[in-house]
Amino acid sequence: MTRPSVSVVMPFAGDVVAARTAVASLLELDVAPGDELILADNSGVVGAHSALKIVQASAERSPAHARNAGAEHASRDWILFLDADCRVSPGLLDAFFSEPVADDVGALAGEVVPAGDGATVAERYGAARSFLSQQAHLAHPYLPRAVAANLMVRRAAFEQVGGFYERVRAAEDTDFSWRLQRAGWRLELRPQASVEHRYRATLRELRVQWRGYAAGRAWLRRRYRGFEPEPAVRRGVARAWGRVRRPLGGTPASAGQRTVTRRSVSDAGSGRLDRAQYLALDALLAVDELAGFMLSNRPERGVSARGQVVLVADRFPIPGDPLVDFARTLDAARVEASGRPELPWIEVSRELEIDYREDDGLASRILALLRLVVRHPVRCARDFLRREPGGPTLTAIAPAAVRLMRQPGARVHALGGEEVRATARRLAALAGRVLADPRRA
Repeated sequence: MTRPSVSVVMPFAGDVVAARTAVASLLELDVAPGDELILADNSGVVGAHSALKIVQASAERSPAHARNAGAEHASRDWILFLDADCRVSPGLLDAFFSEPVADDVGALAGEVVPAGDGATVAERYGAARSFLSQQAHLAHPYLPRAVAANLMVRRAAFEQVGGFYERVRAAEDTDFSWRLQRAGWRLELRPQASVEHRYRATLRELRVQWRGYAAGRAWLRRRYRGFEPEPAVRRGVARAWGRVRRPLGGTPASAGQRTVTRRSVSDAGSGRLDRAQYLALDALLAVDELAGFMLSNRPERGVSARGQVVLVADRFPIPGDPLVDFARTLDAARVEASGRPELPWIEVSRELEIDYREDDGLASRILALLRLVVRHPVRCARDFLRREPGGPTLTAIAPAAVRLMRQPGARVHALGGEEVRATARRLAALAGRVLADPRRA
């Protein structure tokens, strides 16, 4: 059957050696005359290539930004997002369309299987747990989700939902797939369109990744009502309990079964050692996950002290909102928003400096609250007593108040209705400011 043309977008962030591997992986694909290969360079080390379109994506160090930047240069009706640490098979593109695709399918989730040649315990652990399995992700009890490591997206669906949210550390692909479904599109599994994924090679890399995953899931909990991430501790206890309940005995081995080689005894011992190490890693990563639930999902970025105006908003930026145009006219303005809207406006999000309260983790909220209480106990007590029912708690807005305190010369304005003005008034009071009239910005 004839398949549609595809734009393959690979986000890349690594060194020159890794770049050569990524380029070689893209060139492994069997492409048709209408296909295009795009590498979105998130690290600035990839030079021009005759067979690829190299897109510079250096405005932000994140896979979400690189994917969006690559998609902006894609011109086909389908876009395959493919991670640089995945090994492809030549017939991958054909495999996605080996069966018909219904008109309401917005994305095809190609399976992600672990590479079988892990040299380190961390790699073998990731392969054994296979936590990027698309089949498992599509069975998520809250709402099916897909990882963007091997994801074929209909261009019309991608444009309708505005792409991936940038300025987040993790879970941007889950958020994307959930917004896709809320917009009326379906996800569909393509197990035959599989890639091999190499998991993190060192324990340190694995732990950092795990904390990032947890921070992303905590962020999803703040964005999506009713979603509660299941801690690994609970899953680990259930897995361990299942092992305990297994019968200790077994059926007697036959004479043939009792004849084993020295190699098989060695392999069994190696397997038992790996299983013991995996259980230890389960426990260690469970602790890392609990720590990650406390962390912010905001990438490392300092707050600008030069801004002369701080604009307080609710969901921002909403496409078509005239208040966005007002914000864009101000020089060195920073926006304090409660969260991201359902539909991203990538151009404005890149142009303006925006901090989202939904990104603040529990740890940053508690630390900011303690700082406010120690430095300004009267202000905190006044805010606690005057807070209107339904308004954000002092803990929720404490990081925003601390960020405002770092800009001593900035004026505070509200972008929105009375609820936004009430929050802006509280932030200004906590930071020792007066809420200004936006018409005099």
